[in-house]
Amino acid sequence: MSSYSALQRIAKGPLPMVFTAVEDIEALRILKDGGWVKATFSAPPGRSGSATVTELTALGRFAMQFVQPD
Repeated sequence: MSSYSALQRIAKGPLPMVFTAVEDIEALRILKDGGWVKATFSAPPGRSGSATVTELTALGRFAMQFVQPD
């Protein structure tokens, strides 16, 4: 899943939302680093685990207006 697809899925809720696919987790790391979501990760980068998104930030909602789908 691309970062934009993850952002769209998060926006449609409900939160908290848990992701377990490695590709999804890497996309969420990008979104978190950008300040677009609040998320916690159960494992360091490159390891299997899960990510829990607790919030789509105001910056993330704002960014959705300008980011084009992949």
